[in-house]
Amino acid sequence: MVRFLRCATAIAFATWGCVAFASQQANSPGSEFDLGLTGRVSMEGVIYSTPCDIDIGDDYQTIAMPGETREHIKRAGIGEPKPFSIYLTNCSLSSSEGADPMRYMKIIFDGDEEMGSFKINGSASGLVLELRDGAGQIIHPGIGMDYQKTVIDDYRLDYKLRLKTTLRNLMVGDYNAIIRYRVEYF
Repeated sequence: MVRFLRCATAIAFATWGCVAFASQQANSPGSEFDLGLTGRVSMEGVIYSTPCDIDIGDDYQTIAMPGETREHIKRAGIGEPKPFSIYLTNCSLSSSEGADPMRYMKIIFDGDEEMGSFKINGSASGLVLELRDGAGQIIHPGIGMDYQKTVIDDYRLDYKLRLKTTLRNLMVGDYNAIIRYRVEYF
């Protein structure tokens, strides 16, 4: 009989412990993995301006670099700059109420990186493409330029592209590079 009472008491305590543990879980908030969690998020916003069209003056968006001699690059370390512009057209970078919230933009150039500049491909070697903005700041691949104040009547972004030596095994030949860009504005 004592044995039966001990067994019944043990079962009663085990059952009581399971009930207490289950009631604690019912009172605690669900985890992110519970399938029973549902919710709703509401977002509101206002579009102040329409997106801009981008034009660089060439349908294929190519820039033909000037020819350079090996001796000039070796002596100067850089080639002649090739200026180009990106025009933002068919857009309004200001709000309809005349306030001024849309006059800031950011442009990011992406491409293969070598020594902080844009890597070239082809038979030429020992060179990279250096890109500078209109103020002379060097633009590094994948790093956005600071937000720039735009001029109200002129949506033109000026840049210069030129060859720069890496001081390694300078070889003459053809080269090319793909540089992608995106404009973010708000």
